[in-house]
Amino acid sequence: MRNAIACCALVLAACGGNGPNVSTNQDNVCDQIAQVACFDMYQCCSEGEIESILMVNDSRTEPDCESDLRTRCQRKVADFDFSIKNKHVKFDSSAMDACLKAFVAPSNTCVTVESVTPWAMACMTSAWVGTVEVGGTCDFGYECAENSFCGPNRVCTALQTESMPCTGQNCASGLFCDIAAVGGAVCHAQLAAGTACTSTTQCQKGSFCDLAAPVGMQTCKPLLANGDTCTSSATCTSTLCLTGSCAMSGLSCTSSATCQGRCANSTTACFQDDQCSTGTCSLGGTCFFPTDCVGAGNTCVFPVPCVHDTCTGNVCADPHLTIDYCQTALSDLPLLGGGQVGVGGGG
Repeated sequence: MRNAIACCALVLAACGGNGPNVSTNQDNVCDQIAQVACFDMYQCCSEGEIESILMVNDSRTEPDCESDLRTRCQRKVADFDFSIKNKHVKFDSSAMDACLKAFVAPSNTCVTVESVTPWAMACMTSAWVGTVEVGGTCDFGYECAENSFCGPNRVCTALQTESMPCTGQNCASGLFCDIAAVGGAVCHAQLAAGTACTSTTQCQKGSFCDLAAPVGMQTCKPLLANGDTCTSSATCTSTLCLTGSCAMSGLSCTSSATCQGRCANSTTACFQDDQCSTGTCSLGGTCFFPTDCVGAGNTCVFPVPCVHDTCTGNVCADPHLTIDYCQTALSDLPLLGGGQVGVGGGG
C-alpha cells in the first residue's frame, strides 16, 4: 500500500499543495505534462486506479509515476521534435502553459461540475506552430503556416480563396465551399445573418442555418441564448438544447413540427402538410411533396395544413459536466490522453 506520510515527504504538493509550477519549453514539455498528470492522480485517484492508468501491478511513488508518463509522452512527441529540429515548427510556451495549468486539480478538490471543461478554451490553440510558408517542403500537416496544408507532394499549399474551385474543406478560414455555385463548387465568404442557407457551415461564426424553417425560408441566424426556444443543440450558444415535450401526448420533442398532428379537416394523424392534401405549385401545376415545385419562387402550397401539437420546454441551457480530475482530465491531457487537446486544437 502507498504510504501517505512518505507521499507527503516526497512531493508536498500532492498532499494539499497548489500543484506543480508549470513553465514549459520544447525540451521539458514531457516533464511538465507528467508532473501535472501525476499531481492529479495522487490527489484524486485511488491506488488501484493509479496502477491501472500506469498499467502496472504494484504501487508506484509519484516520482515513479512521472518517470513512467515522461517516457510515454516522449514517444508521442517525437514527430514534433523532428519538426523543430528541421525548423518547420516553433514551440509556443505560453500556449502550452495556459493549457496545462487548466488541467491542475483545484486544491483539495477532485470533482467539479462545470458548463464547459476548464481546459476547453485554454487548449484551443496548438503549442506547436507551423512555420513553413506556401511552396516550402513539409513532412507533417501541422508544419504548414496558417491557411495552408501539406499536400500529397509534401509541399505546403495555400487553401483556396474567394471564387477559387474547392473540394469540401480546402477553403481558407472565413469561407465555405459552395457546391451549388453555377459552373462548379467554389469558395465563397461565409454568410451573414438573414442570408438564405442550406447548412450551418455556410454561416458566419456565431450563427447557424435555421433548418427547422420551411424549405425556401431557411436563413443564417445568431446562435440562441439560454432560455431561448431551440430546435437542436447546434442552434444554442451553450451547445445544449433541452428536450421539450408535446403538450397533448407528453412525448419528447425539439420543435412542434416533431409532435404528431391532425389534419385540419379531419382526425387523420399527420406530421407534414403533404399527408393531408394534394398541393398546388405557386407558378402552376400539381405537387405531392414540397420539393416537387422547382424554379425560383416556386413553392408547393397545401390547402389543408397539418396542425401540430405544441412542443414546450425545448430551450437552450448550460450543460452540466462532471469534471473528474482522475478520469476526465487524464483522458484529455496533451500527448497522454486520447484527443488532440493542446496539440492540434481544443477538445
